[in-house]
Amino acid sequence: MRGIVYVDILFFINAIIGYFLLRAAMRLSGVAAPDWRIFLGAAAAGFSSFLLLLPPLPAWLMWGAKLGSAVLIVFIGFPVHSVRGFLKCSFWYILLNLTFSGVVLAAVYSGAAKNVRTNNLAVYFNISPLLLIGCITGMYLTVQLCAWAFGRPRPTKTTSFAVRFEEGGVQGTALVDTGLSVRDPITGAPAFLLSFPAVREALPPGLLHTLSLYFDDGVIEAGGVPLRLIPAQTAVGTRALPAVRVRELRVGDGGAAARYDQMCAVFTPERLADGSFCAIVPAEE
Repeated sequence: MRGIVYVDILFFINAIIGYFLLRAAMRLSGVAAPDWRIFLGAAAAGFSSFLLLLPPLPAWLMWGAKLGSAVLIVFIGFPVHSVRGFLKCSFWYILLNLTFSGVVLAAVYSGAAKNVRTNNLAVYFNISPLLLIGCITGMYLTVQLCAWAFGRPRPTKTTSFAVRFEEGGVQGTALVDTGLSVRDPITGAPAFLLSFPAVREALPPGLLHTLSLYFDDGVIEAGGVPLRLIPAQTAVGTRALPAVRVRELRVGDGGAAARYDQMCAVFTPERLADGSFCAIVPAEE
């Protein structure tokens, strides 16, 4: 590859592009990321552009380097808690990269770019940096406009929780859901959801044994911890899930924590969403 490539400009322009792509991916995926992570991810995107400067690589190594750099950028830019969440962020980041490439190619066909150079699946256009920044800014504003017009995924609001059973208790991170309306149909007591796989290691032995029997064999043991079945709407439809009465549920930290009694803990056999929380609790009224 012949010609002059200014490394500082190559890094700076690609870091700016990476910043806007990560911000747009955050908007579309609904995964919240702090600014410092976005800046670090943008810096990683700037460094990834140096693939252009390496000697020509074998095809398998080129694709591996491109995929590995995209994975690393997403890993640095987002606080991903599960494989599903990571794949969602990666999907939007890669799709936005391809979309941006299409925008730049449109500029090329319009005659705005000259002396196109390629190496290791990286493309260098001899065009004004302002045109590149203008393209990525326009694409980001388009994403923002679509989010404003059609709504955007809302970042999940989570908080700490602690629940006390008759013996022992569990604590962790919970999703605060303003639409949670599960109740015991007999007593009318409000309920919250707990993921059995996520909290099983912290459950009291008696409750763990009773719930394991139910989820593994569909059996409610006579003389064991008393379970009640509560209908709940889940992703797979309405199901009757096992529940127990709890002594206390505390949501939040310190003196601002909300305390609830006379509630039921409803156990689900799956992990909740992407696994970043193990309970779903109602919003404080």
